[in-house]
Amino acid sequence: MSNDKKSYNIVPGIDDMEYVEMFNLDPALAYTPEINEAILSKVWSDNYSGALSEGLSDEEAKSYATSQLESGRLTVKNAQQ
Repeated sequence: MSNDKKSYNIVPGIDDMEYVEMFNLDPALAYTPEINEAILSKVWSDNYSGALSEGLSDEEAKSYATSQLESGRLTVKNAQQ
């Protein structure tokens, strides 16, 4: 059975449902433009937690995670143009 739904994630060849499964996202986000922000939000949480576990302060961890989030949003924006 072929999937004729349009994936909105920015990685060619990866179906949105793969990201839903990988990041435990709401399946309703698949095949919508909102998938990218959901992925970025999950990655922010992972980056924040990881930075804390590496010994960064709460403020430093948030700053790091937010910096990565902004970079990710720019990547998504550029890929969609």
